[in-house]
Amino acid sequence: MKKQLELQRLEREIQCCTATSSPLLLSATNIFGMKMGLFDVDVGVPDKPLDVLVRTSSRAVSTFWNSTQVLLRKLDRVKTKEGRNNQRYMGSVEEYALSQSEAGARIISDLVLNHPDRLLHLADWNTPSLLPHVPAILGRLDRLENHVSGILEKVLNNRKHLQSIEPYLSEVLERLDDIEPHLPWILKNVDVLAPYTGLLLRHIDALLLYAEGDDVDSSFMDIDERYALAEQLLPYLEFYVSRLDTVGPHLPLLRPHINKLVEHNRIAKITPHIDRLFARGYLNVGTSANLDVLLFWVGWTLNIPLLPRIFFAIPGSPRFVTFLANRMPRRFVRKNCPNVQCSIDGDYGTRWNRLSKD
Repeated sequence: MKKQLELQRLEREIQCCTATSSPLLLSATNIFGMKMGLFDVDVGVPDKPLDVLVRTSSRAVSTFWNSTQVLLRKLDRVKTKEGRNNQRYMGSVEEYALSQSEAGARIISDLVLNHPDRLLHLADWNTPSLLPHVPAILGRLDRLENHVSGILEKVLNNRKHLQSIEPYLSEVLERLDDIEPHLPWILKNVDVLAPYTGLLLRHIDALLLYAEGDDVDSSFMDIDERYALAEQLLPYLEFYVSRLDTVGPHLPLLRPHINKLVEHNRIAKITPHIDRLFARGYLNVGTSANLDVLLFWVGWTLNIPLLPRIFFAIPGSPRFVTFLANRMPRRFVRKNCPNVQCSIDGDYGTRWNRLSKD
């Protein structure tokens, strides 16, 4: 656990110090540091206290640049009316700017006049790190308006979550139209989710498939019912997030079978064996594509103590599970649609489920 948290801390440092910086900016910073005598020319190791100021300034400039690019891309989508949420502006940047200004005025007036006590939450040591993100934040005020109180209370307020989220804030704001409908649940569980922000964003498209209920009226469901699967996964979040590269190819195919996974707390019983069940990764997704068939016929074996552990300890057990999933009768499971299959042929590519950045 400690090693994983240390790796995540190093990932955040790399993300905010190098990944978001342009080569030109890093090169200029290094040359400036060498000329000022802040870095050793041979090994690039800082040897004077002033290097902290240089690195902080470089990071702030890089973050501001990325934030500005997020805003410019949003303005471009407004002009071209790309995305459902941008069509209401009819291609008018002026109308969009007016909308954001009105939202900002409502936020400030609500805080100052109705809830001045919430301003105390801004007394967070990491609040200044938000300053370089101002351009992107100003461009998303209309989407953030309904969540200001939750953000101030749950993310700021010296809870140290901003330190985990801030390096990825530009990407969060870029995808805010996809994320915002689920912010109430995210803020409710931010204590668990915040440390894994970077890893979750890496697989956001696949994970968003699990955010909506199967029913048409899922938006009217109680939050606990709507996110029943996510609630069951929370205790195993660290386990699954660390294995998203393995589980990721199976997520779209598992989505139609979510109801059966939620039943009888089967997720808790399957989780310890995920590494074995999906050992071949994307090379064989027959198990996930036909998981409903598998659970119908042999799901009862999960209730027998020690049997799943013994079975998956046997070499070749994942291949046998896939064989059963592909060969067992489907008529009793899928009734009038026994021949319906998930498409598992071909390569989805890196943009197989890229949602529009409205």
